[in-house]
Amino acid sequence: MAPDEQAVDPAARRRRWKRIRTSVTLLVLIGFVVGAASYSWRNVVEADDEESTVSASGGCAPAAPTAAPKPAEVEINVYNSTDRNNLASDVAGRMQDRGFVVLDIANDPLDKSIDRTAEVRASPDNRAAARLVASMVPGAAFVADERSEATVDLVLGSAFKSLANPSAGGGRPKDLPPCEPSPSG
Repeated sequence: MAPDEQAVDPAARRRRWKRIRTSVTLLVLIGFVVGAASYSWRNVVEADDEESTVSASGGCAPAAPTAAPKPAEVEINVYNSTDRNNLASDVAGRMQDRGFVVLDIANDPLDKSIDRTAEVRASPDNRAAARLVASMVPGAAFVADERSEATVDLVLGSAFKSLANPSAGGGRPKDLPPCEPSPSG
């Protein structure tokens, strides 16, 4: 080889290996970023989508929590969102018989049309009490609201037939999975 080729050849080799190292490093970093994005998408975005789909479709029913407050510690309002007369009054009497403290009996103040058995409205901080109330009504759905007081609203819907049998261990229907607690609550 000529002396000129030997002087150029090591520098060219170093540049070539530097380009290869840079390319491999970039590919590893890109793989890491794609993996992290995929993990985040599956655990954050899809989890939120499942919760909103479940809430919108009514695909779950809260079960009676194991660390729930006693019924005597739960203050409830019983509201009727149907055209059936005295429904809220009748259910309020049965809820009082089960030990709940009934504060108000009226038509739904939000005037919503509820197609399911019931909605249980409460603040996210009062979720345990709301689950206890929801366990009394098969198919009831928890709806978080922005209230500051620790009351729970039981709003009866058009599909309401009766309260759950107290000896049956709660009102969660067998065909619906229990609702999972949200990360914020």
